[in-house]
Amino acid sequence: MSVQPTALPQRDEPCLGARPPEHDGGHRECVGLAALPTAVPLVRSFARAKLSAWGLDGAHGWECQQVLSELVTNAFDISGGPVSGNLLALDDLAMILIQLRISAGHLVVEVRDTGDGRPLIPDSDLNDEGGRGLRLATLLASKWGWYPVTSPKPGKVVWASWGLDRSDAS
Repeated sequence: MSVQPTALPQRDEPCLGARPPEHDGGHRECVGLAALPTAVPLVRSFARAKLSAWGLDGAHGWECQQVLSELVTNAFDISGGPVSGNLLALDDLAMILIQLRISAGHLVVEVRDTGDGRPLIPDSDLNDEGGRGLRLATLLASKWGWYPVTSPKPGKVVWASWGLDRSDAS
């Protein structure tokens, strides 16, 4: 009788249509940003300010900021592109929408972009220059997933969540 090696347990890759907990009236803030390189530092500041205001700097605050930065970077890579010479030509800019909320005892981040492809975790190392975003989400978040959206414009939402103790959210 031979013993087969077993793979290390890994979190399941999220499937199409996986959704975060429904919003239940708790804290919620949204921001929309043009898909420009400046979006990532702005989102970090937004998240830091909201998590601090909600008393969640210590409860998954660092993990949330890291994952949100990576998700926004991915959204920029998918939605952004070279900006024409006229920076005021808003018709040429794609938008990235970010929602940060507390719902059903979870801290949830959601990033909407105009890409229609399935988010995949590439075969890359954490030390590689690119391809770390979803791997980081898998390691740092309790859960993550994605779902397509069609209205008002097609795209997708990629989200991550962390369970909160009752004492975490103020």
